[in-house]
Amino acid sequence: MDINRRDFLQIAAALGLLSLTPGSLVAGEKTKEKLKTLSFKDIMAFEPKGKATILHICDMHAHIKPLYWREPSTLISAPNLVGTPGFICGETFEAFYGIEPGSLDEYFDTYLNFETLAKKFGKMGGIAHMKTMIDHVKKERGDKNVLLLDSGDTWQGTAVALKTKGEAIVDAQNYLGVDVMVGHWEFTYGKERVKEL
Repeated sequence: MDINRRDFLQIAAALGLLSLTPGSLVAGEKTKEKLKTLSFKDIMAFEPKGKATILHICDMHAHIKPLYWREPSTLISAPNLVGTPGFICGETFEAFYGIEPGSLDEYFDTYLNFETLAKKFGKMGGIAHMKTMIDHVKKERGDKNVLLLDSGDTWQGTAVALKTKGEAIVDAQNYLGVDVMVGHWEFTYGKERVKEL
């Protein structure tokens, strides 16, 4: 599949809009078809513009291996936020965002049909997948021309993170080549531990 810069930007915009607007506003049937057949080679095949590339990761929650992730079936919020984006799930979430039942979006964003969709789509995430993409970009554009940012919520969330007080996850970040990070829930370890790591 050949993908030019315009197609890539249209697909990227469509993916971004999936989380912000009802599915009916996403870029149209042609783009939806491209998304179904998109491969790693397609994702990475676009001509860089300029010399600097910024890559951004966030919210790893110390999950360094791919996993089956099931979204919650309930969300707790202040009474005035109940039923608003950020505090809706399940069928309400699907209807609000126009998500098709049985789709990758349903698997990624809801708890609905989780067992069936987990068998269909498998595990998601993990350092190895991230490392593959990061290394590809750095090889293509030059290590000194790529800045890898992590906006936090990274060092906590698993037993490994808790047992090592975040150190194992910092090791994983170093393996990825994170250049700059801001703290989020990392501060649950305390200011001194954050400074130490």
